Amino acid sequence: MSSVRAPAVAGSFYPGRRDALVRALEECFLHPLGPGALPQVDRQGPGRIAALVSPHAGYMYSGPAAAHGFAALAADGVPECAVILGPSHHSLGRTAAVSAADAWQTPLGEAPVDKALARALVEATDLLVADDAAHRWEHSLEVQVPFLQFVYGEEAPPLVPICIRAHPLDDLDLLAADVTELGGVLARALSGKRAVIIASSDLSHQIPHREAERQDRLALDQMLAMDPAGLLRTVQEHQISTCGPVPVAIAMAYCLARGGGEAELLRYYTSGDVIGDRAAVVGYASLVIRSQGR
Repeated sequence: MSSVRAPAVAGSFYPGRRDALVRALEECFLHPLGPGALPQVDRQGPGRIAALVSPHAGYMYSGPAAAHGFAALAADGVPECAVILGPSHHSLGRTAAVSAADAWQTPLGEAPVDKALARALVEATDLLVADDAAHRWEHSLEVQVPFLQFVYGEEAPPLVPICIRAHPLDDLDLLAADVTELGGVLARALSGKRAVIIASSDLSHQIPHREAERQDRLALDQMLAMDPAGLLRTVQEHQISTCGPVPVAIAMAYCLARGGGEAELLRYYTSGDVIGDRAAVVGYASLVIRSQGR
């Protein structure tokens, strides 16, 4: 019997009806803070984008930033699969939870899971376990899926959703070792595939706009430098409330294990730029990491 992961935040983080969701996604791309045009898929694209860093708040806030990454991905071609790494807002632990479902449901339809790849990843390391319970209420991965469905339609790549449980940052050496191992496991499993890693992360939370910009620049500088350990250390030392530093670090480690990569910041803003209230904001950014030599 097949299993389908039901949406947890349809109707809250994004519209729960198909027609309303399509309009909301169009607005993300056409928003003044978005790319300004609907995405165009180039089926002959170079396939150089190895990873995205994409925010995961409600679409009215972070959707325009996320749209920049998915527009770039569309112009880069059609991936064979998309591995989504999202931070858990509900559970702790060293192991990351790979979805065991056959598909993920959204108002745009069912997005199939690459079950063979998911099994291969779980078998490759003790740091990955098959666990759908960790995904049941988690929004950080779910909000990325409608973007893929909207951009690619019937050509949308199969998914491997991986929920990264919240790691304590007090043992950076152990955490950095875990990040390196997971990045290497992904690189080996995806070798020869035209794949994209989507690392889901918002930046600083509920601080004044200017301080958010200062803190977020510290974290973004480490992302642009392709320094996974440096990102984790910076977040810890400056107590930056980035909620997905580990997924982003894993994405960078994956690119480094593949031979390197060049990161580009496509868009950064805060919720204050959306609603005008800059007293306590959340930071959002969209980045791409392109493979070298492709």
